[in-house]
Amino acid sequence: MLDFISSKQVVLSVSLLALCSVLGYARQGTPAQFRTEVEQIVLYASVYDKDSTLVADLEKEDFTIFEDRIQQEITYFGRDDVPSTLGVVIDSSGSMRDKFDLVNEATRLFLSKNNPENELFFVAFKDEVRLEQNFTRDVEDIYDALDNVIISGGTALYDAIYLAVDKALQGNEPKKTVIVFTDGEDKDSYYSHQELIEKVEESDVQLYIVAFLDSDLSKSGGFFGVFKSAREKIQQKIRDIPKSTGGEAFFPDEISQLNEVFHSIAYELRNQYRLSYVSSNTTRDGTWRRTDVVVKDAKERGLKVRAKKGYFAKEDPIPSSQN
Repeated sequence: MLDFISSKQVVLSVSLLALCSVLGYARQGTPAQFRTEVEQIVLYASVYDKDSTLVADLEKEDFTIFEDRIQQEITYFGRDDVPSTLGVVIDSSGSMRDKFDLVNEATRLFLSKNNPENELFFVAFKDEVRLEQNFTRDVEDIYDALDNVIISGGTALYDAIYLAVDKALQGNEPKKTVIVFTDGEDKDSYYSHQELIEKVEESDVQLYIVAFLDSDLSKSGGFFGVFKSAREKIQQKIRDIPKSTGGEAFFPDEISQLNEVFHSIAYELRNQYRLSYVSSNTTRDGTWRRTDVVVKDAKERGLKVRAKKGYFAKEDPIPSSQN
């Protein structure tokens, strides 16, 4: 995951008396001050070994960051459990009637592992999206909202994710995460899959999706397995949503596996590496910058890294026309 520490201004007190007196900007004996905005790019990285076990003992020297294939200097490294703005998004469509108790249980388990300083919100969706609980730091508020969810209607998955990402961006914490549970494909959204992908890429939100898909979806791959089944097509569409965020999509085979999946996500969120750098590209043109977090000898060590794949650079405002 990535965030901008763009609101942080570094104040540099410098004795520039000679220069300032020439320019007439400072009184004699008064040191001048000027401000410059330093834009730190922050990436949250998760590293797994060949057994899919989270690796939590790496050092700064194990990591290299590239932006558009140009190596960057890492200015901060740590494994900080920093407070997050965390959104929980749960499918409440009619097909969830027999599953919701288990989803409720898994969500409670996930939140029991939550950093108590996190800022939380809860969204439920069917054929419409509803903010069931606004920002709160009291996990009991989320539990109460979960207990009051009404199961009915269709599935507006894309709308729910789109609006939850929007909501997370309004949060007060620099690290922002959304976790989504659904049991089916999107059928009722206003936003398209492509519009959602663009929204997610432009945002600074790490996204996890847990999808327990209908077992009745055909597993046939056509003649000789050449064509993807309906299930595989839906899985691919869902995988594409979080892949640029450093998050992941999970497809448990049994609803009973939800506790394990939710627990693993909670553990990952509290044990990610945090890396910062100041981009060597100082052009403020609003373009997409690809970021790659690389671990030394990853292939030989059987390690896999998940981190945000890029960001949009800040853009200088267009100067207003002068009269």
